[in-house]
Amino acid sequence: MLNLLGEYHCRIDAKGRVSFPAKLRKQLDRVLHGGLVVNRDIFEGCLVLYPKPEWDKVNAEMGQLSRYDRQHQLFQRKFMKGATLVELDSSGRMLLPGALLGHAGLEAGKPADCVVTGLGEKIEVWAKDKMIDSPAPLYVVLVDHGSPGKFHLDETDTGEEEFVTPD
Repeated sequence: MLNLLGEYHCRIDAKGRVSFPAKLRKQLDRVLHGGLVVNRDIFEGCLVLYPKPEWDKVNAEMGQLSRYDRQHQLFQRKFMKGATLVELDSSGRMLLPGALLGHAGLEAGKPADCVVTGLGEKIEVWAKDKMIDSPAPLYVVLVDHGSPGKFHLDETDTGEEEFVTPD
């Protein structure tokens, strides 16, 4: 099981190539030979990279959806649209498809700064300014040792807090 970690500031050149971070390459060493699949994230304005073995698992999950259910078909179409197999060149660069760059706030043919982050079994690619402008809320969960089974949930960007007890 992969557990990709790290945040890396990179640059996409005018041809849409990004130098893939060496530390991520090292984490992917045993699976990188199969390539990566890049696609739009369906929830956020970024691109998502899956090592091919992880993409195969996702694809198998998609295969469990009914081809006769319209909602399943619409979801599959939205999720799979744009998925592209990419590989690293001999210089460790990856060519991101121009058709996908706009989703992440990047323009084909225009150099830009980006942020590449390891996120468990996948990697996200963000336009640097887009990631900074819309950070996800950060939740901190603390165990209350005085009350077993009670957790303190703190959403740090608003200061709101709540106590939750698992069922």
